[in-house]
Amino acid sequence: MDDNAKRKPWKNSSRNFVLELAKKSFGECGRTFPSINQLHKIMAKLNVYSFADYNSVRFLAHQVKDGNDSSISRAACYMAHLVSCIADERCVIVPVPGRTGVALYTKVLAERISELTGVRVMDCLKCKPHMTQYLRKLRYGIDSMRTMDFSTTMDVPSDVIPILIDNVLDTGTTIMSALQALNRTLYVVVLGNTHNFLHFNYPINLYEQSLALQ
Repeated sequence: MDDNAKRKPWKNSSRNFVLELAKKSFGECGRTFPSINQLHKIMAKLNVYSFADYNSVRFLAHQVKDGNDSSISRAACYMAHLVSCIADERCVIVPVPGRTGVALYTKVLAERISELTGVRVMDCLKCKPHMTQYLRKLRYGIDSMRTMDFSTTMDVPSDVIPILIDNVLDTGTTIMSALQALNRTLYVVVLGNTHNFLHFNYPINLYEQSLALQ
């Protein structure tokens, strides 16, 4: 894992983990908060791999979210490279559910990545329908962002390592919600990223690939 990361032009922008803030955020879900030992074991290993800074892929990211087929295929090609760098035989690709409560465009994106990498898809997350993260942040501000009550739709074997697939890493609340539901070490691959997650001191290690779109 570390060797692969070193071979790629990723820029590490990790932040220190503040337990109190994370505990407050997780408490919004009404679930039992993990013990301190469990928290360190699970959350210290949340690595996010991004194809590019959001500003470089903004238009493409919007097209992907709108379900544009050719844009999803293009994004899948970019993200498949990252998945190939981190995946082994234990990994599965898990699409992140959207505002409807299930994975829609992210599932299509995950399936396209699976076709390119051979890593199988496990569509195992769901949540209640909710306001989009973008709209919530726009209406109520970034401080209103909280983790959501994600749950699994099937038993996920203990030896499986999920690779979450999402369009953009922004505040980090979506992947933190998935982390709580899956309760294990996992990786995240996104098309683009901002650095708004630093606002929350979430335990996210971001590896941004330094590739410019042609």
